[in-house]
Amino acid sequence: MKNKTTLATLAALAGYSIFGFSFLFSKTALNLTTPFVLLAVRFLAAFLVLNILVLVGVIKLDLKGKPIKMLLVLGLVQPVLYFICESYGIAMTTASFSGVMIGLVPVVGLVFDMVFMKERCTVLQAVCTITSVVGVAMTTTGGFGTVSIPGFLLLLGAVVTAVLYAIISRKTAALFSPFERTYVMFALGSVAFTAMALMETKGNVAALAAPLSEPIFWVCILYLAVVSSVCAFTAINFAVSYISAGRAMIFSNFTCVISAVAGILILKESFNTLQLIGVAIIIISVFGVSFQGAAKEK
Repeated sequence: MKNKTTLATLAALAGYSIFGFSFLFSKTALNLTTPFVLLAVRFLAAFLVLNILVLVGVIKLDLKGKPIKMLLVLGLVQPVLYFICESYGIAMTTASFSGVMIGLVPVVGLVFDMVFMKERCTVLQAVCTITSVVGVAMTTTGGFGTVSIPGFLLLLGAVVTAVLYAIISRKTAALFSPFERTYVMFALGSVAFTAMALMETKGNVAALAAPLSEPIFWVCILYLAVVSSVCAFTAINFAVSYISAGRAMIFSNFTCVISAVAGILILKESFNTLQLIGVAIIIISVFGVSFQGAAKEK
């Protein structure tokens, strides 16, 4: 069990780190298409990859006779509701405010863990979780600007759905493998986002395939569908099978660190001392929660 706990911690770190780089590829792809078309192509491609893995026998899928209702709820929560709330929430607010709001996920996750999962939380874990949010606030510095109430409520919805996803995934871990949970999530995601994309393009199917004429779009989809969707979500579903949702989600703030560093090194974005301190706080907080959790389980 100790080895699986360690692997789960590393899986959470890997999954959320992968999400950090996804912002670069999403930003590039969105120069060529709309958000819902990108999401539709991303999840259709990811679902295709999952089915290929099943057909060639690389991974076994066995949903027969199992109660998949909870998995359908899981798929509705993440990716469908989460991505809708996040996309429109960011559009109605500012990037800095969105970053701080999404940074609340570990704190809300810790509270939900104690209330619904009856998980125990140490003082150090609580302090590190809260300080990680401070780190996110410093890293996304630049002023909140005008924040609309609908935008705030949508981002709050993104926070809640992100937490519910981890908790439901953990609750279904005894019956379904990480791959099976990921499979159903992406099945619902591909159907929902394709329908939304078709509504957005007024039924123009050609609009979904139009960005595929650009080679850079293929590179973005390859990362977003295979690495950031299949690999990252499977890793996180594995992680919450063996460690608490709150402990796994503290790594979600590491996404902020990766995206900031990638922005500086690749996109040559500006960076100041306050943001550097914020990154340091996040890293220290993440390892504080991780090591304290490992010590408690030992």
